[in-house]
Amino acid sequence: MSTSVRKISVASEPDRPFFLRLDWADDLGAGFVVVLCDGTFAWSGEVSEEDVTREAQELEMQREKYVQDLHLVLVGGDQKGGYSFHLSPSHAHGGAVHLSYEKVLKDFSFKLGVVELQTIPDPVDVIKDLISHGLERSTELQARNKQLQEENQRLRQEQEHITSELERYVQGKEVLERELYTRFVLVLNEKKAKIRNQKENIKNLQEELEKNALRREADLAKGRAPSETAGSPSRVDDTYEGSTDEEHSGSTHSPPAPGHPVDGKPGRSSFDDSLTDIIDVAPCRKRRHRHLQNPQVEVKKVSEEKQERKRKETKQDPLLIREEENAAAKARVDPEADDLFDDF
Repeated sequence: MSTSVRKISVASEPDRPFFLRLDWADDLGAGFVVVLCDGTFAWSGEVSEEDVTREAQELEMQREKYVQDLHLVLVGGDQKGGYSFHLSPSHAHGGAVHLSYEKVLKDFSFKLGVVELQTIPDPVDVIKDLISHGLERSTELQARNKQLQEENQRLRQEQEHITSELERYVQGKEVLERELYTRFVLVLNEKKAKIRNQKENIKNLQEELEKNALRREADLAKGRAPSETAGSPSRVDDTYEGSTDEEHSGSTHSPPAPGHPVDGKPGRSSFDDSLTDIIDVAPCRKRRHRHLQNPQVEVKKVSEEKQERKRKETKQDPLLIREEENAAAKARVDPEADDLFDDF
């Protein structure tokens, strides 16, 4: 069971306060009980479910919409919101009154319903119930108010705590941003310094490479200068007209006299000179391309190495010296050595 008590103002008697009490089960559409009191007299009446349905049909309104309007006007409505009450005596029953409630629009108003109230012989009980309900409701409201105040205090403390934490976080964030910015500036300056050093190193290397290239070109130009002189063709012609190494070795060293062997070799006769082959120029050309040095110098070096090696061998083995002397003497005595090419 739900109970509602409110103070209303009757249009016919605006200076006289009235207290309206309503009791209902599920909703106002299922019926409700009305108690009206002015502090001296009390009246009570009842509205059934059939009465609610009939009034909704008479107003040509949907029942749900009609029940909503009843709730606004009787329970939680405000007279400033467009609702009004009227109280009139009943002519059929002595002492009875009719309480009507209307919805006021801009240009007109229409009656939502009317209830017949009977006079209560002992209004003291009604007044006690109203006072008790008022006290209970006041106690509930005070408890609710206290609970809301505590909740509000708790929320305020949480808000202060959150505000302080946010301020601390903001300060920490600012400090961290300054620190990170300082580190970033240091790292950035180091990177810029490294980049400048790299650029300077690259520039120095490029200059050095250019200098080395110019130096090599100058060295190459100086190295080609001797080969481009006027005397070089005559040198090439001399080399081209030269003979083989054997011929140079024969021409540079004069033939030993007969009877006097040199380095242990047998002496060369006049018959051998007549048998000298014609000099081939082709080997000279090939050897000239293979050897850039003077062939006479190379022949001298080879002959000196052979003589040195033979000296060392003769110093080590005296028997070899004797055999070479005997072979040279035999070559001087034996006349067949000069007749080797008689068949030709």
